[in-house]
Amino acid sequence: MAELFSFLKLPMHLHFLVYIGLLFLISQACGRIANFFKSPHIVGYLLAGILFGPSLLNFFSQKLIFKDLSIITDIALSIIAFSIGGSLRISIFKKFKKSIIWITIFQAIGAFIFVFVFSAILLPLVVSTNEVNNGYQRTYLPISLTLGVIFLATAPASILSILHEYKAKKGTFTNILLGIITIDDAIALIFYSFAMVISRNLIAGDKLDFTIAFLEPITSIFLAVMLGVLMGFILKLILKFFKPKDILLGIITGAVLLTGGLAITIGISALLSNMILGFFIANFIEHEKADDAFEVIESIEEPIFGIFFLLAGAQLDIQFLSKGIILTGILLIARFIGKYFGSYFGGVVSRSPAPIKKYMGLSLLPTAGLCIGLVLEADIIFSKTIPFLSDLMVNAVIGVTLINELISPYFVRFSLKKAKEI
Repeated sequence: MAELFSFLKLPMHLHFLVYIGLLFLISQACGRIANFFKSPHIVGYLLAGILFGPSLLNFFSQKLIFKDLSIITDIALSIIAFSIGGSLRISIFKKFKKSIIWITIFQAIGAFIFVFVFSAILLPLVVSTNEVNNGYQRTYLPISLTLGVIFLATAPASILSILHEYKAKKGTFTNILLGIITIDDAIALIFYSFAMVISRNLIAGDKLDFTIAFLEPITSIFLAVMLGVLMGFILKLILKFFKPKDILLGIITGAVLLTGGLAITIGISALLSNMILGFFIANFIEHEKADDAFEVIESIEEPIFGIFFLLAGAQLDIQFLSKGIILTGILLIARFIGKYFGSYFGGVVSRSPAPIKKYMGLSLLPTAGLCIGLVLEADIIFSKTIPFLSDLMVNAVIGVTLINELISPYFVRFSLKKAKEI
């Protein structure tokens, strides 16, 4: 398909700003078109990525999407992580802590167990490859473990985009939802750190050293938290000197990007660092100043969401996805079961109101941002030894992500309506 429209591909010698400008324009235009058909912006962003990406029209080449424009993904994820960290206020957490804690625990465990078990059992039955000659433990097992922890995460960008678009009021349902996705993504990042160490040992065929398996991730997590707290303290000291909001935007954006860049440089999680930074500002800085900080970030979030999801959609390889369509279906069903029923039982245990028990699980289906970021990071490790299964894993995750992102906005909107918060 891409070859048929190769004449549409942008010349590679154009200035970098041309591509950035087109990303903004195309994403926002397609978001508006989605609105015309009574769909959320995010649906338009994703479909634009699929349409203009390498798999179809090839307007944006594979090199542009996967290499040259990757910095845009890092920027977007840093801003998204900062916003989601700021969504968890200690005062709100204390008020709804039983619901947030129990639902988060049950839905996270549910998603991990169902995805891991379904993958570990069914993956060898639906996908055959010469790589399995290396043994189940060095091929299917690490892939299944990685899929389990990746799909534990919920996409905050999708939910934030919908909450902003429909101006959802901060009621019980919305506050609990924001609390869950904040803690949920922090858990996913922590579990992923451990899973990668274990997976590397499995692939190498080495005997697992539990001291290294736990020490390395804990050190990485500790450094990420400390970086976020340190940047938070610095901001707390200097924010009192910057009162106008137009100046505040530059200060906050600079701090978010600096935190993300430092984290990437020293090899720790930029997402976790910026989540901690957002949490620190929301809870340990003067209330009015904290509100101003997040208000100025919200003013630029929608265009950031637009280019981020366009790039996410463009990463889908339709030809390769057809080889793993069964795996995509398995992962989609397994994650839905784990998230929905885990949320329901968490609501029962915490004695949450009926709308929380019935509809919270439907609001936890989005899987963009963090999931894609983690699977692309895992691909760097797996592609060297099990390239076919690694490519299959990436495309299956993107496939599940796209399906979820196309249908989940309607579930989130439905849930918010049932909770009477939009």
